[in-house]
Amino acid sequence: MKKKVTLEPLTESEREELIRLREETEYLRTELAVRKKLEALSKEKEAAQLKAKKQRLSRNSENKDTN
Repeated sequence: MKKKVTLEPLTESEREELIRLREETEYLRTELAVRKKLEALSKEKEAAQLKAKKQRLSRNSENKDTN
């Protein structure tokens, strides 16, 4: 059975806490978005470096075959 909840106006301290928590939530969401972008960029960079390494190895292998 559900309890009946009566809503009362927020006190000044509750209002201040609510504002602080909303600001903190926004900050954390922004920080998370930045971290996700950094991780994606890092993975892209790693993939590009791996691709470049494979191309260098392939060219070196071709040069050895022709010599």
